[in-house]
Amino acid sequence: MSVFADYIGPFLLLLGVLVFIHELGHFIVAKLFGVKVECFSLGFGRAIFRHTVGETEYRIGWLPLGGYVKMLGELPGETLPESERHRSFSGQTVGRRISIALAGPVMNLVLPVVVVAGMAMSGLPKATSLIGGVEPSSPVALAGIEPGDRIMAINGEEIWRWEDVVTAVKASIRKPLQLEVERAGERRTVTVLPDRGPKGKGIWFGAEHSTAMAVLALPDPDGIAARAGLRTGDRVLAVNGEPVADRYALLTALHSARGPLELEVARPIDDEKERIRVTLRGGLGVWSLMRMGAVTLDFSVVVVHPGSPAKQAGLEVGDIFLRVDGETVSSFEALAERIRGGEGAPLALAVLRNGQEIEVEVTPKRSPTKRNGQVETIWAIGISGGPPHIVGEIREEVVRNPLRALGLGVVRTADIFALTLGGIWQLITGQIGMENLAGPIGIGKFAGDYFREEGWMPYLNLLAIISVNLAILNLLPIPVLDGGHIVLALAEVLRGGPLSTRAREVAQTVGLSLILVLMGFAFWNDIMRHWSDFVGFFKGLT
Repeated sequence: MSVFADYIGPFLLLLGVLVFIHELGHFIVAKLFGVKVECFSLGFGRAIFRHTVGETEYRIGWLPLGGYVKMLGELPGETLPESERHRSFSGQTVGRRISIALAGPVMNLVLPVVVVAGMAMSGLPKATSLIGGVEPSSPVALAGIEPGDRIMAINGEEIWRWEDVVTAVKASIRKPLQLEVERAGERRTVTVLPDRGPKGKGIWFGAEHSTAMAVLALPDPDGIAARAGLRTGDRVLAVNGEPVADRYALLTALHSARGPLELEVARPIDDEKERIRVTLRGGLGVWSLMRMGAVTLDFSVVVVHPGSPAKQAGLEVGDIFLRVDGETVSSFEALAERIRGGEGAPLALAVLRNGQEIEVEVTPKRSPTKRNGQVETIWAIGISGGPPHIVGEIREEVVRNPLRALGLGVVRTADIFALTLGGIWQLITGQIGMENLAGPIGIGKFAGDYFREEGWMPYLNLLAIISVNLAILNLLPIPVLDGGHIVLALAEVLRGGPLSTRAREVAQTVGLSLILVLMGFAFWNDIMRHWSDFVGFFKGLT
């Protein structure tokens, strides 16, 4: 692995674009107002490149953790020739100074709009309205909708994306929806009445885009299913000759079955050509999973996050968890509790992959997560889980209308802005701790992982997220930041005249101290969070 190609390069590219765009905003507006710009710098410290054009020096500093635009008269106590005072930053009106300060953050908000618009015009994968699974007794099931049906229109409006279905359902609690559904080339209209969930929470629709496979787990080694030759990880394809589309269909088929039970299963679960027939005999009565000594396997790896302990250990999407440190786990929640309770100790995970049992060792790391509406730091391995499933139909959506693409960019940027403000508020109110701050090392790790493992689209999405964060950070009312410049300018209006040089110097010193403290916390968090990565890296050099 090349550290530069995998991490440093993607980090420098991401940070370079963000800093350049930010400082370009200050530069352009300052020039429009006739302010003399003495230096435009990417990076701090000694210059590794410099070139002067006109009255401005363009440079690249050796420390690539930011940048700046140096304007005449920007620093407190700076001596100015009377002939150039009108071209100084301090010599501008309050409105102009605020405009110059705002220009950087505004550019950081414009950038994600353009990036997301470009992504939309190049094509984004979207889940279609093809139904993968239907929950028994749900509003959708009661309307006669089945897996494989495609929703063509809702309340007369043509749709094709699953997100359109979700949006319509969220807006229709206890309001009937007219769904136009296509099955085997024929269209029909049905009425669905979304209701409260079984536990009185959320909105119950009952249709899923993906198909939850009917995969068995056998906790009872002496049960009927185990004695008949079934194994944990077997996927049920048919019951008494009738196809089973998903786990919901399995439960329905078992409930209606009588006498000997013939199951057709795939082993491994992704191979439907190799079918195994097993006959279960257990006397009279209604069949059920409990009677068989089986349960549906409800936890497998759905997502492996880039750069996570799970990714490093070799876990893959589709892996089915069997045991942790030799003990059977019965649910994804139980697995998560074992991970959190281990407080970072290595775990031996036995998983089922393509019909083969594999054991991997993974060491959890501290990671921020949202639980019970609050963000806290817990031990985690970097996966998301759920029932083994077949991913629903995906189609690439290309937005050809530039205005619509820009609209999507605005909506996405607004969403990121709101989420970031929420996170800052939780930090201020103590709902999340300072240990959740990430610094340049953490950002570099994210940038490298996304660029190397996920590709350009997730990397550009990360660029958009950090750009919005950078805009908000710079708008904080801390002297030395853009927000601080705005506050000082407004203070002049309230005071009725310029602030004294001493007041500006004190404000700059306090602001710089705050920034250094925040950076210190962020660097410390980076070091503690990625200590094992540092150790592994330096061991690899020896």
